[in-house]
Order: sequence, then C-alpha cells, then structure tokens
Amino acid sequence: MSKVFFTGDLHFGHENVLAFDHRPFETVEEMDAELIRRWNHKVGKGDQVYVLGDFIWKTRNDDAPSLIKSLNGQIILIKGNHDRFLHNAKAKEALAGIKDYDHICVTLEDGTKKRVILSHYFIPMYNGHRHQAIHLHAHSHFTDEADFEVDYAAYLNGIGCRNEIYNVGCMYWNFEPVTLDEILAQGRTIRPN
Repeated sequence: MSKVFFTGDLHFGHENVLAFDHRPFETVEEMDAELIRRWNHKVGKGDQVYVLGDFIWKTRNDDAPSLIKSLNGQIILIKGNHDRFLHNAKAKEALAGIKDYDHICVTLEDGTKKRVILSHYFIPMYNGHRHQAIHLHAHSHFTDEADFEVDYAAYLNGIGCRNEIYNVGCMYWNFEPVTLDEILAQGRTIRPN
C-alpha cells in the first residue's frame, strides 16, 4: 500500500543554507547527495510526497528535472518563496502537481482519517482549525520566527482557539520525508538548541 509523506525547505543546491540551518554537511554536493539518499531510502516508487516549498534553489535550474526524477514517489509541490526553478518547463513537467495551498485527507495507520491543510507558510487561522484539521507548513527553518509560531499556536489553544500545527521542514525530521503518523507521534514542533 502506498504512503503519503511530507517535507519542506530542502533547498537542493543552496550553499548558504548549510550555515543558515547549521546543516551537518561539509558541502552542498554532500547535502544534495545525502538528501536524495535519505529520501529514496524511505519513500517508495508508488508513494506520494508533498514538498511544502523551497524544494530546489535557483542555482540548480538546469539540473532540476533530473534531480526530481532521481527521487522516489510522485512529488506534489506546494510552492514556497524560493522555488524559482519553476521557470524551467521540464522541471515543472517532472512534478506530479504544483499548488499554492492544498487540503487533503490522510488515512493514518490505524485507519483514522485526518483532514490536513498544506501551505509553505504558517497559518494560525487555517481552514478547519476548529474542526480537528491539522496544518502542516515549512518556511521558518530554525529561526526566531519558528519559535514565535509555536508560542502563538500554544497561545491560541490556551484561549480556546483550537489548532494543531506542525513544521515539516526537513531540518526538524532528520532531513527526510515523514508520514503524518510520524509527525503526530513526535508531537509539538520544538526547535533544537
């Protein structure tokens, strides 16, 4: 049976992200190779992967189609602010879909169905937040903004405005795609020190 995975902020080909995220790679080439290896180790050919933005850095435009084809699964991109590779028609064709925002239904391993709202950006009042929908996003990396998002979501829950929000940026998940079951088992997004 195929699985549904989520990830974001991969930034393939982006050298500056190594320092920005304190990524554990010496070079951008090492990072790209390891991201591909971890992805393909976990994701099967028939699986579906939602990339919540900032997939491939602009310097990799010419390599984008072959990079996408080297990754297992059907890839649906929820556009981020750094997805400039989308100007490449062959790269766009290599993706299974491109959207600004999406809402889907995901079946957990126990058979429970969950409504999931997908965006590159944190949305505190997302569609269905009062009705047990889950919001997945990326964008904020390990920044103060990420801490603010977690604090603000907790504040809203504290005043009775229910929400369930998780950051699926790859840096939070060992640089590999994750299932909704894994996300829910991990719990609240916490930035490591």
